[in-house]
Amino acid sequence: MPLDKIKEIEEYAETHKSSVLHIQDNPVACILEENSENKLKLKSMQSEFEIKASLRGFLNKHDEIGLIMGCKFKLQINQELFEYTIYPTMDFIDSIIFNEMIFIIDNEMNQIFSCKILTDQFVKTKSEFEKFKKLSKN
Repeated sequence: MPLDKIKEIEEYAETHKSSVLHIQDNPVACILEENSENKLKLKSMQSEFEIKASLRGFLNKHDEIGLIMGCKFKLQINQELFEYTIYPTMDFIDSIIFNEMIFIIDNEMNQIFSCKILTDQFVKTKSEFEKFKKLSKN
């Protein structure tokens, strides 16, 4: 949904940066967590917990750049809610499509948390993605 149609625009201000790291030559989508309070909360979660997560894309209209795509990643672990608003690169989006994973890392590139995204909204394989690109060009 374009941001000019959303009433609470400040809800979509960037809160975190995204990055793509390579683990065993495989690109993975990472969100950089600098808030030490959030890092401590994530690390202190018990071994048994209930997770709910959602990833939602949106468009923002920028005067000089034009339309840019952002996404909002919400993560609820037991009663704790974490929310990340980022304007990721295409590499970040591609790595989510192919791996269906998001990693939350700290400034030193250490993994704090990882989340598998189970959804039929993403194309499942690279070959499916290539077929989709061919269909969309016609």
